[in-house]
Amino acid sequence: MALDAPSYLWLLLIVPVFVCASTLWARRVVAWHEIFARVRRGRSRLYLQTVLLGLALFVVSVAVARPKVQYERTVFNRSGIDVVLGIDVSKSMLAEDASLPAEAEHNFGIANRLNRARCFALDILSRLRGERIGVFLFASKGVEVVPFTRDYGFCRYVLTYINDAEITVPGSDLGEALQTGSSMFEEDGTQAARILVLLSDGEDIRPEPSFFTESATVAAKKGVRVFTVGIGSGKGVLIPVRSADGTKIVNHYIDEKGDHLKTRLEQGPLKTIAKTTGGEYFSAAEPNGPEALMKSILREARDLAYTKATESAWMELAPFLFLCGVVLFGWGMWVGR
Repeated sequence: MALDAPSYLWLLLIVPVFVCASTLWARRVVAWHEIFARVRRGRSRLYLQTVLLGLALFVVSVAVARPKVQYERTVFNRSGIDVVLGIDVSKSMLAEDASLPAEAEHNFGIANRLNRARCFALDILSRLRGERIGVFLFASKGVEVVPFTRDYGFCRYVLTYINDAEITVPGSDLGEALQTGSSMFEEDGTQAARILVLLSDGEDIRPEPSFFTESATVAAKKGVRVFTVGIGSGKGVLIPVRSADGTKIVNHYIDEKGDHLKTRLEQGPLKTIAKTTGGEYFSAAEPNGPEALMKSILREARDLAYTKATESAWMELAPFLFLCGVVLFGWGMWVGR
């Protein structure tokens, strides 16, 4: 036990003074009843009242000194969570069928899928409280750009300044993205809740879904939970080519045949990946998407034993002592009524 305000313990000196005075008063009251009223009154109730009021005074005096006791408690440890953000940077992410939050328009300007993915990732980053985070980019291949760190400022810088210079390969390979994200957990080797977040339009360059399905199965066996975020709309749109300064659209991307490329959000692959790994699918168009995603991540991590930690805590006893003092005072007044 410890005391936050031990200087108030001098109040305890009042207790013996009160008990002595109250005892003398009880004797005098009994004597007065015998002399003036010819009534013999028992002293037991008066002595009991003295004891109860003395205890009330004692308890309140101790409560003023703010005693507290230390105990061990089990808490959810958010530092036991590793989060990897994978951002699709293929050509299709330049399609301008996504909207930006009002507060992000002055930072990114162009409302394309890539900028929407960056806004979503930055929102997730702002909700982290001690978790380690890593970042990788992917198109046909995945590239780690930020190894695990708790330096959120550096991650924020990297996410803010991903631009067209990083987009060099058309088409994205979801299977490769899963392998890249999973390998970041393997190389680290620490025990923690493994959370992989993929932000993509869901288009995959492989004609068959078997590869990303197998990659998702392997990730699930390694304890990696994949949460997917769909970027874009379900309607086919063109992919613009902007001028060097980015102020205007000068053309649109075309395929080998000379036809304009069209792209749309493919939710199917993203939902399959999330379901296979025990994760969840979210749409970036939902206004509360980042908040809902973080709640799902924390709910997943809370179920894991190694995200729990034991820590020492202090419990304040003053409220309980004050309540006890009030009860003793009321009891004492009722006894001596």
